[in-house]
Amino acid sequence: MFDLNQLETSYDKCLKCNACVASCPVSAVTFDFGGPKHMGPELKRLIDNQQIIDDKRIEFCTLCGNCDISCPENVHISTLTAYAKAIHTEKSGSGFRDFVLSNAELVGKMASAFAPVTNLAMKMKPIRKMMDKMMDIPEDRRFPSYRFKNFKRIYKNKTAGSKRKVAYFVGCYATYNAPEVAESFVKVMKFNGIEVVRPCQKCCGIPMLANGRMKQARKNADYNIKSLLPYVRQGYDVVATCTSCSLALKKEYLSIDGTDEARELAAHVYDAGEYLRMLKENGELNMNLAPLKETAGYHAPCHMKAQGMGNPAMDILELIPEYTVQDLGAGCCGQCGTFGFKKEKYDVSMKLGRAMAQSVEELNADYTVTECGMCKNQLDQLTDKAVKHPMQILAESYERAKQAV
Repeated sequence: MFDLNQLETSYDKCLKCNACVASCPVSAVTFDFGGPKHMGPELKRLIDNQQIIDDKRIEFCTLCGNCDISCPENVHISTLTAYAKAIHTEKSGSGFRDFVLSNAELVGKMASAFAPVTNLAMKMKPIRKMMDKMMDIPEDRRFPSYRFKNFKRIYKNKTAGSKRKVAYFVGCYATYNAPEVAESFVKVMKFNGIEVVRPCQKCCGIPMLANGRMKQARKNADYNIKSLLPYVRQGYDVVATCTSCSLALKKEYLSIDGTDEARELAAHVYDAGEYLRMLKENGELNMNLAPLKETAGYHAPCHMKAQGMGNPAMDILELIPEYTVQDLGAGCCGQCGTFGFKKEKYDVSMKLGRAMAQSVEELNADYTVTECGMCKNQLDQLTDKAVKHPMQILAESYERAKQAV
């Protein structure tokens, strides 16, 4: 985890070695993006010297975090680019499309309330053509479906009484698009004797940061910190099933909020796979897992890799008897959150996804596994394999073991 006190001067440590450029998925497929070195440390120097305050190329940064992990000097490149995005948006403004894409929670609430109609509308060519022409959302881009019986409706808050207890940061995707992921996580925790509560929460803010809406992201960060911190102080662990959400709580809030409270919260946040791996290392994980004679290809989300925690999902899935999981090793999927929903970036998104699609085809496993809902969206569009969350697989193994007793 980086030191906030070094944020303003961290760019001075840049060696101009191009390690960040070599690790940047977007730089590998287009020259429209200046690259993380130029759009991060170099642009910050120019801004500080008042030589330049805006560069529209920054819009092609996906804030994937690969540059941070690759930098040998621990320069906070993605944080610098996030602030550059905010400067660009404040100076140049942004349209209705970017407002919609940055407000995933608002869209989720509205779309799930009319889920059958919403899902049908998103598949109708006339409506998609209209969205293409009026909002620059490409006609061919697949959209995730919404669920009327979302997780917020079916799971009420309560107080946990178990020794270990979890405050679940559900996130927009598991709430409105895939409540089965949230339900599976709760089941997995129950099989491990851990009760789960759902604190009041807002969108983690990653879509807002990606669209240069720093002030809005800060408001959400402040709300979530104030909502989650009391649980932490009562002994709860904060766990997320979306790697973008866990990245926001662990890292992004330190830069956009920067308070001691943000630091205190970050120290108690886990990705779901990371949390289960910690239980295993402590001898606390329920190992009564039934065999699953299945093969899976695992796609690692960029926001998981950006947390520098290895590959916890695979570490846990490999504990299931007779289960085979293999890392696709295909890099960025290309969806990149809201990035792939933008017409001017759609071709770049598709180019980025080619290696992943080819890897899925070559492996020819039973299905693909990933923690990220947006990675799933791209996988659904580019491959013919079903896509599952690690928690769904674990829940199935635990349930089969229970039924076998």
